[in-house]
Amino acid sequence: MQYQAVVRKFGPAQDVVELEQAALPPLRRDEVRVRLLARAINPSDIITISGAYSGRTTLPFIPGFEAFGVVEQCGEEVHGLFPGARVLPVRSAGGWQEFKDTDPGWCLRVPDELTDFEAATSYVNPMTAWLMLHAKIGLRPGMRIAINAAASSIGAILIGLANAAGVEPVAIVRSEGSLERLRGRVEAVIIDREESDLVAGLAGRHGLDAVLDCVGGVRAAVLASALRPGGRFVHYGLLSGQSIPNSFWASHPDISFSYFHLREWVHSQAMGDVQQAYSEVAAQIVSKVIATEVREVFPLEKVRQALQSALPFRTGGKVLLARQGFAARRFRAVAERW
Repeated sequence: MQYQAVVRKFGPAQDVVELEQAALPPLRRDEVRVRLLARAINPSDIITISGAYSGRTTLPFIPGFEAFGVVEQCGEEVHGLFPGARVLPVRSAGGWQEFKDTDPGWCLRVPDELTDFEAATSYVNPMTAWLMLHAKIGLRPGMRIAINAAASSIGAILIGLANAAGVEPVAIVRSEGSLERLRGRVEAVIIDREESDLVAGLAGRHGLDAVLDCVGGVRAAVLASALRPGGRFVHYGLLSGQSIPNSFWASHPDISFSYFHLREWVHSQAMGDVQQAYSEVAAQIVSKVIATEVREVFPLEKVRQALQSALPFRTGGKVLLARQGFAARRFRAVAERW
């Protein structure tokens, strides 16, 4: 038997995620069984649970796009992967359970240099940030870029990677509480309480090479207006809950607009290329260019309490789900390293 967090109807995560017990099925000959040790709670999980992607999500389902574990068992037809291997199974959701049976070809190999908590937060945000900066906008020294929600977990990663490449971005945040954390790492900080704040903050800063937007809504047009002709606008989130208005397209024909969704990128690439990108990201974590703060850890059996702590998402670190006895020991180890 194993514990699973199951969604049988769409809605607010705190209301619709149920903890259940289920028997482990026989392992298929061509799959591996991964014992999951630590899982991050991400906005993409909550959005999926809400039903925003109901067209591609079949009920019931087990949430969790980011989970780290070790191979427990291999089917008879599996080659090249062995029990004890540290992996991230990334093909689909299903991380909020104790075991996950999956295709071995979709298991990213986790280097031994990463702690278990680092591994559990090494995929969704770090890979998204790395790929947007290097594959989407071609980050290089001297570029001028803007990042909104800059005090978020992914915002901090984007800034760290930009700094490592010799770039100090314009950081856009919602409150003054983030100023000290960003000092010395950015070209400027814009506190965006109202649309007029953003307009005023960007005045005189036009000619940006790229904008990384995870807010959407009417502010997208304000950000786009600060781009140089041919500048790149990458949209990867919708924290405002508002889509970019249709007028955006007509009023900004001279910029390059694109979406970025990690899931779509991963499913469009050869797995060897995904592993290569992940290896580059892992190296940045080992070198401390990328760091993700862990705020709280809950056992999977307390998934409801974990969701109450995680939501709404705010600055101050990730909330993880980890097995009993694992959480406190590993949390102390990671805290000491930071």
